[in-house]
Amino acid sequence: MVSLRARLIILRLRLQRRKRFYSSAVTMRRNLSSHQSRQRAQPPNWMRRRYRITESRIDDHACFTLSPGQGIRSPIHIFHMHGGGFVESPEPHHWRFAARLVDCLGCRYTLPMYPLAPEHDHSTIVPMVENAYHRSVAGSSAAHRVVVGDSAGGTLALLLTRHLRERDMEQPSGVVLLSPWIDLATDDPMSRVIDPVDPELGVTGLRQAGRWFAGTRDLDDPEVSPAFGALDGSAPVVVFVGDRDILLPDARRIKRLGDAAGVEVDLYEYSGMFHNWIMQPIPEGRRAIDQLLTFIDIHQRRTIS
Repeated sequence: MVSLRARLIILRLRLQRRKRFYSSAVTMRRNLSSHQSRQRAQPPNWMRRRYRITESRIDDHACFTLSPGQGIRSPIHIFHMHGGGFVESPEPHHWRFAARLVDCLGCRYTLPMYPLAPEHDHSTIVPMVENAYHRSVAGSSAAHRVVVGDSAGGTLALLLTRHLRERDMEQPSGVVLLSPWIDLATDDPMSRVIDPVDPELGVTGLRQAGRWFAGTRDLDDPEVSPAFGALDGSAPVVVFVGDRDILLPDARRIKRLGDAAGVEVDLYEYSGMFHNWIMQPIPEGRRAIDQLLTFIDIHQRRTIS
């Protein structure tokens, strides 16, 4: 049963007409300035008071690493690529989610503010993310690294880990995917069925964002859509998704890719949940975070042993 708090958030998303941004290319372009504002790409003031935050410049873009204000208690280093269809800077829930995991784990947590579409495409976005990863986690053991990607960040996470495999570089201990978007065509019939009940995302807008990210490449090119690649040799993966999210087919696709490659993929589908619900202060989100923390703990121990 969907909690009251979750139902209220769905109602709020509807009243705020959050879905409108992804209704068409015209609407997206008209509202890009507010969704790509400098303020959204900066840690909020409350975080600066509670955490130690260091900023580095990677390819002329900011990259922030958070750590506990009272000192680091864990060797874990989380590298999180935020979502937003490649066209949006982080939202408040991204910063709150990072804070929650830093509090729970006492670890370092890095978020790169990668360049955004349509001004940029995969040819500049992906290299910046990968440069940020190598720079930020350089002082940690691969056994203590966790790669996280939500929504469009799921594509960036899977491209990153696949490129590590192709270069014979060590995998992180685990990959965490939250409401992941990995097929940029967004043309699965199930997405169209879910679209009317998804309170935040729209198929039409996501398809346009996917074309902007792909640039001159086809949308079924594995270099822009990991759904058409393989997971062979990947670190273990955990996926969280709700059935009111048009990206549900993408999450299930990852499970099938894992099964085909013999890679462990834990898929958690939550009934009645919406896009990135795990980042919201609702009972379902707290339960999913507990499952996420268990995944991290298990694979830290397994990798070290």
